[in-house]
Amino acid sequence: MTDTELIEAAQNGDNSAFSQLVENYQRNVRACLAVRLTNRFEVDDLAQEAFLVAYRKINEFDSTKAFGPWIRSIAFYLLKNYWRKHKPDAVGGSAELQILVDEEIGLQYSEKNESDSLAALKICTKKLDENLQKIVRLHYHDGLSVGELTKQFDIKHSAMTMKLHRMRDQLRRCINETRGTCQL
Repeated sequence: MTDTELIEAAQNGDNSAFSQLVENYQRNVRACLAVRLTNRFEVDDLAQEAFLVAYRKINEFDSTKAFGPWIRSIAFYLLKNYWRKHKPDAVGGSAELQILVDEEIGLQYSEKNESDSLAALKICTKKLDENLQKIVRLHYHDGLSVGELTKQFDIKHSAMTMKLHRMRDQLRRCINETRGTCQL
């Protein structure tokens, strides 16, 4: 079933359809949260909470729109609230700092910005050599760990880590050039 069909089925009360949406998007939501949180358990909790919110509000969702940006926006909203509750106050100006953080999150994670970034990522990934494209697919799509990649490519852990670091840096530069920005 397509996402649209799954969403419409979930809106009609089909719990297995919503379970399939969770299965399709949980890795992506967790990855978006994991790059911003260090504690794996907090990542899991926020991801689960995001899907619970989505489940409760599924009837409000426009099934003609993409589900991915919607569920990620829920996760980012929950993340923003989490940071508000758990981050220690900065010395002086914590309210001002929080406003800046909220504005930056809003700017970085708008749906248009996300779709532009995704399009740029696809273009830039195709520019990588075949070996690096395979590493991207195995690590980020199929979920292979660095340890599993080292076995498959028969290289040292440190070499694979460096290869991933350089590849991410190369992709970041390419995406920024493609989108015409100078973001870090």
